[in-house]
Amino acid sequence: MPQVPRGPALFPMQYQVLARKWRPQNFHDLVGQEYVSRTLVNALKSGRVAHAFLFSGPRGSGKTTTARILAKALNCHEGKAGEPCGVCVACLEITAGNCMDVLEIDAASNNSVDNVRGLIEELQYRPARDRNKIYIVDEVHMLSNSAFNALLKTLEEPPPHVVFILATTEYHKIPTTILSRCQQYGFKLIPFPLILERLRFIASAEDIQISTTALEQITFSSGGSMRDAMSALDRVIAFSGQSVHDEDVSMLLGLVAPAVLNKAVRAVASNDAQSILEIVGDLATNGQDLQNFCRSLLGEFRDLMVLKSGVSDCSLLGIPESMLPELNALAAMFSREDLLRLFDVLLKVEGDLRYATQTRFQLEMGLIELAQIPRMRSLEDLIADFSRFVEGDAPKPTTGSPPATPNSAGNRAPAPKDSAAATSPDRSRTANPGARNAVKEPTVMADAAVSASAPESAPQVAEGGTLLERIAAAIQKDSLRPLLHSVAGARIEGDSVILDMGPLATEFLRKQVKENLDGIAQTASMVIGRAVRVFLDEAPAVTLVTPPGSPKEEDILEKAKKVPGVQSFLDIFPGPVRAEKLKP
Repeated sequence: MPQVPRGPALFPMQYQVLARKWRPQNFHDLVGQEYVSRTLVNALKSGRVAHAFLFSGPRGSGKTTTARILAKALNCHEGKAGEPCGVCVACLEITAGNCMDVLEIDAASNNSVDNVRGLIEELQYRPARDRNKIYIVDEVHMLSNSAFNALLKTLEEPPPHVVFILATTEYHKIPTTILSRCQQYGFKLIPFPLILERLRFIASAEDIQISTTALEQITFSSGGSMRDAMSALDRVIAFSGQSVHDEDVSMLLGLVAPAVLNKAVRAVASNDAQSILEIVGDLATNGQDLQNFCRSLLGEFRDLMVLKSGVSDCSLLGIPESMLPELNALAAMFSREDLLRLFDVLLKVEGDLRYATQTRFQLEMGLIELAQIPRMRSLEDLIADFSRFVEGDAPKPTTGSPPATPNSAGNRAPAPKDSAAATSPDRSRTANPGARNAVKEPTVMADAAVSASAPESAPQVAEGGTLLERIAAAIQKDSLRPLLHSVAGARIEGDSVILDMGPLATEFLRKQVKENLDGIAQTASMVIGRAVRVFLDEAPAVTLVTPPGSPKEEDILEKAKKVPGVQSFLDIFPGPVRAEKLKP
């Protein structure tokens, strides 16, 4: 009976993962922690080495690696100050993790006060071979309060041959008494381009055929951790072999392809419910984590908001530069307000998915609700529409205000007392739409008077239309045209042109017209053919009366509720609606 080979015969050589194989061996190989490496190198060269160090930062940022490099630099037999040789016996043993004078302690499993007491007793012995006895305590925040208190005196005044290097991912859990006794170094997340460049170098050295898009997806999934990025690359290579395909990376790491996220954003922008349902259905069919997709979509809207705010730095966005044009095109489809509302609603959907029994249905309904947000109108627009409806199709307010110019005309001259329009009973206004004809009559009569009183030699700058229309057409300043279109009418009284503001003119409109009377007067002089001055018709407030036979308040209220803009307003702000009588 043939014998089955056992043990090492099956696996002649143990595989070493990329995170260990390509771990930096000197300060120059550290990626993304330049200030830490520079400070330590300068301290080693000048001989100003502290007796206790504290390395804090996120996982995979290089804390333990830096601690080992520092230990090699302190105990190297051949290298220069700050530059371990990497070939002496001390460097080789520290790299392999079996040096007797460099002890790595896991504080999570040695967190009691008895463990600290045993460590303190060992400190009294001299190093077996090297210059220093170095203790690397990983995850030091796991020590108990009693253990921290027992370590205080030793950490403040250790023997001259002892160096402590503490590492933690939770800086806030370290007591201040420990912090004050250590030289602190804060590690940060590694920027996206540096991780991508490191992975590209490793793939080339390992002879792995992988595209830049796949490397970008792996880098993006790492979240700024170099170790996580290398572990993900290891998994992809184990699955695909020497030739890695882009779809393999997305499937293996559970990532959402950027094309899927962009398609979802476009579906939300265009209120395409069918596309939304198809996207979620495909994700569910392929076994994708829907909550992970929701988180990825949140990140997409965050990137769009950053771009909309005027920031286009890829390092701040955490994306490759190749994705920037597509994201810019998507950001142009939304306003800032829409993106903020979309992010808030999607954040609520992501929170609800944690407790939903049917995550697919919850996500579908949430995205369909999300698609309604870009179609929503602002509260100011709804109130303006409602006001125009109540006022009987009043002119829309201007969106832009022209720049203010000083008025050289001085105080406004009062209208002549013998003006027929000032005493005419036609000046009484009504609130119903039919009253607009009564408002326009004095203007038409005044324009007829202009044509009769204007000299024959007057240049015809603009022909046809009322006096106000001819002034608006001839004015050179484009920003004044919408301002004049909001005025009810104009008439000539001697050497003056009186602008009839009408009963519906706002104080803002009156102020803007007053500030631009000089420019209006110059244009009016060109149109009429002689020098004139322009004044506003500051008529006293008139009483709004309801003519006989007008609809009842209940009928007006029911009619108002049927207007689409009012309906949208009532959907957002449900509550009792009542009609208010206009007071004189």
